[in-house]
Amino acid sequence: MQVTSGKVESNGIELFYDARGPEQGEAIVFVMGLAAQMVFWPEPLLDDLAARGYRVIRFDNRDVGLSTRLRAPLRHSPMGLMGRYMTGLPIAAPYTLHDLVEDTCGLLDALGIQKAHLVGASMGGMISQLMAAHRPDRVASLTSIMSSPNSRLLPPPKPAALKTLVGPRVAINSADEYVTHGMRVWRVIGGTLQQGDDLLEGIFRQAFERGLYPRGVLQQFTGIMATGGFARDLRRVTAPTTVIHGSHDPLIRVAGGKATARAIRDARLAIIPGMGHDLPQAALAQIADLIHDNALRVEPQGAPVALA
Repeated sequence: MQVTSGKVESNGIELFYDARGPEQGEAIVFVMGLAAQMVFWPEPLLDDLAARGYRVIRFDNRDVGLSTRLRAPLRHSPMGLMGRYMTGLPIAAPYTLHDLVEDTCGLLDALGIQKAHLVGASMGGMISQLMAAHRPDRVASLTSIMSSPNSRLLPPPKPAALKTLVGPRVAINSADEYVTHGMRVWRVIGGTLQQGDDLLEGIFRQAFERGLYPRGVLQQFTGIMATGGFARDLRRVTAPTTVIHGSHDPLIRVAGGKATARAIRDARLAIIPGMGHDLPQAALAQIADLIHDNALRVEPQGAPVALA
């Protein structure tokens, strides 16, 4: 399948993206999570939806991959951030998730898209939820995967799972070392479904070749903590919404997905047995069907259109 790629200016930074599928197809924009480059959206999932006639777009958030990397003062450690977040103390952050919402809107502007179906995973789910709440004119439908409304009242991550993302830095000097490290992380945060080792290895190698930015991980995590909970904001969401969550997610527990579905009127909840905080190869066809079925719920007058 032909894939085009490039960089666009958005909200004062540059975002790298790629796109596949028919140019005039309804746009689906995939928003990735904490520390994850856009390549962590598996190609079979993207190709499946492009084959159904969608224009499928994914991009690197700021501070990962080939998008702009910022360098801001970091005043809190990961555990310090968690402590301040849980107790409601203020957090000094270079940006919040609201800034990443504006990044995503700027991407749509640059690509000439007025309204798109949003699919977000983990932090990307939070960004997508907030965009549906505060920029409803840009969101045709919302699919939130392994995410939450970021409430302090939700069960916390299992310590081993949290450590995989914001724990001590691991020295990585080669693609092979990064693959070994990544597969170890996936064994901690993944569930019991078949993940597809060859697919995962290819993703990790591609991510290493595109470049790692460990500081960006902490900057993104700081932004999540500084944003705080936003369940009340989700009452504003009017776009058709499907919430997908794994029954075995140790990082954002299944209660987070249930909380998102409760907060959004008429949201559908799909809990995938055995899925963890991952996009396992065994579940990709089901996830594609759920995204497609949710997009079909959009009223004809609400279909994504290109900017004039």
